[in-house]
Amino acid sequence: TRQIQIDQTPKPQMLQTIRFLCSVVAAFARLVGELRKALMAVKASPAGLISATPLALRRKAAPDHAIQKQQGESKKTKKEAWAARRRPARLVIPVADDAGEVAAGWGAAAAPVKEADVEVAGEGFCVASRAGPRHAMEDAYSVLTHKNDGDSDQLAFYGVFDGHGGRAAVDFVSERLGKNVVSAVLAAGTDKYDEASSAEEHDAVSAAIRAAYLATDSELLVQHQHQGLSGGACGTTALVRNGDLFVAHVGDCRAVLSRDGGAAAALTADHTCAAEGERERIERGGGYVSRSGSGVWRVQGSLAVSRSFGDCGLKRWVVAEPAVTRVPLVAGCEFLVVASDGLWDKVSNQEVVDAVSRSRSRVAACGELVELARRRGSRDDVTVMVIDLERFVRQDPSTKS
Repeated sequence: TRQIQIDQTPKPQMLQTIRFLCSVVAAFARLVGELRKALMAVKASPAGLISATPLALRRKAAPDHAIQKQQGESKKTKKEAWAARRRPARLVIPVADDAGEVAAGWGAAAAPVKEADVEVAGEGFCVASRAGPRHAMEDAYSVLTHKNDGDSDQLAFYGVFDGHGGRAAVDFVSERLGKNVVSAVLAAGTDKYDEASSAEEHDAVSAAIRAAYLATDSELLVQHQHQGLSGGACGTTALVRNGDLFVAHVGDCRAVLSRDGGAAAALTADHTCAAEGERERIERGGGYVSRSGSGVWRVQGSLAVSRSFGDCGLKRWVVAEPAVTRVPLVAGCEFLVVASDGLWDKVSNQEVVDAVSRSRSRVAACGELVELARRRGSRDDVTVMVIDLERFVRQDPSTKS
């Protein structure tokens, strides 16, 4: 018999086929394992979805109402921030203490006003004051009366002041000017009049008032220089001396006299750049006057008044030398109205006198005039003072020229 031998050694092609099949099986097994893991993850997920974003970067979606709330809060925050930028911080202005004595026998009947709304009825005068809506109160007033054995009607000082650029200047002037005027007049030795010397006495009183104004301005400038302050103040004052009324002013506060049954007589002329004489004076001094877009003439394009206390940056042109007017207080002189420009910008001289004449009381008239100016659109501070002049009228006018 022939014995047939079979070669059992695997062929190379067969080995390759076996290896290929094994790799396919292994790949399939790995695929099945990944699919099982994926199915388990799907079952565990509440939404049945798999996020491709790493957990650290996932952002939880907010409900619609939460988004609307956040947007509303954001808008509110922006509005509050914008309002804060536009609205200045509220200023708290303390009330001044009563002024000290000026000299022997002198005292302050009313301290400078710092409250926003004031109504005062004093001896022989009354005043009302209200702050404008634009800024803190910058008006003030002061009254000084003589105390001399009951003869208090022979010497008295009244003033209304309007500040700008802050309260520093108006506080200083309302505190110091009356004291300086009274001291200067007393030092001038004008206690008695006679036929021969009355004109000289009148001139001496006027000169003393001018000197007091300039001295007060110099004191204010020194204080501002030391404290690094600025700003200025206008003012109109009335001094009654031995039956004569001396009205002095710088700026645009005004004094109007009621006489002979209610006829208004202006005793001041506003110191503004619109006045030709003031414009020429400023230009002679090397300054200039320009008209703003609103039609207001201004010194160096800045300040509307041409005379004031303070305003150190413009002092070369904006002087503090006052205009002084003397009026003999004779029969027919009824009352004097002194007020800041917040009143005069909206109410005429005659309207003011008429309102005081028909009012039930002088203090009520002051309040009514303040309210009238506000109703007519005044956005400035308004201060109105009414002074009774009949108590100062000369009993025998023939004794004085």
